[in-house]
Amino acid sequence: MKRVGIALGAGGARGLAHIVVLEALEELGIVPAVISGTSIGAVVAAALAAGLSTSDMRRAVDELRASRSARIWNFHDNPDFQLALAVIDPTRETGGLIKGEKFLRFVERTIGVTRFDELKIPLRIVATDYWRKEEVILKDGDLLAALRASYSMPGLFTPVTIDGRKLVDGGLENPLPFDVLRGECDITVAIDVSANLTAEHAETPRAYDILFFAYQIMQNSIVREKLLHARPDILIKTNIRDVRSLEFNKLQSIYDQAVSAKEELKRRLSSVLPIPA
Repeated sequence: MKRVGIALGAGGARGLAHIVVLEALEELGIVPAVISGTSIGAVVAAALAAGLSTSDMRRAVDELRASRSARIWNFHDNPDFQLALAVIDPTRETGGLIKGEKFLRFVERTIGVTRFDELKIPLRIVATDYWRKEEVILKDGDLLAALRASYSMPGLFTPVTIDGRKLVDGGLENPLPFDVLRGECDITVAIDVSANLTAEHAETPRAYDILFFAYQIMQNSIVREKLLHARPDILIKTNIRDVRSLEFNKLQSIYDQAVSAKEELKRRLSSVLPIPA
């Protein structure tokens, strides 16, 4: 049987589409040989590597939405966060508005492991070394610290120090980390949840919208450039529309829009693998 590697990309709230697309693997009876992930893709990848089903992941998302931490799920309509961005102190020493500890504890309770060697499937998590401006691939040691580093969007989340390196969001260097699986599998599948084209609007966007949209433009450019030089065996683009980076409150729309990508992955995997009837 050919070994399948799965790479889950960055994309903020759109990354919840990974859960739906991964249902294709379950329905075909495919267990990945290795998984990689960046930012929210790293979180979903860790859940998959720990042995959670997509149903488990959906329940976890519902639980998080119902928790007291749910205010982050509607960032764009949350006046507290908007004010914090508007008056951000340039001398602030924490490096970000949010430490992300509560979410990390939730992830720990959900996946039930804290170290890479406790996972059922090998996992590669991508972060960015802030000072050296280079990609860092994390694959052993403290899993939770690696996850927090990978989703630490600059300015929003506090950077993480691992082995003396100051690490931030892996999406700054590698938003779609299929290349880190090179040599570890026979078929590489990359799931791209990066931003889609957005219709133009007459009004001037708010400052924090410009900040996050600029981040999306950068990630799209990185992915396009990567694909000019190397491509995964199977590339799935989810094409999630009208969902900004932190609009987690649009969960159902994200799920609904991801169904076509799931079906595409099933078709393409069935064409290259012997799938039992």
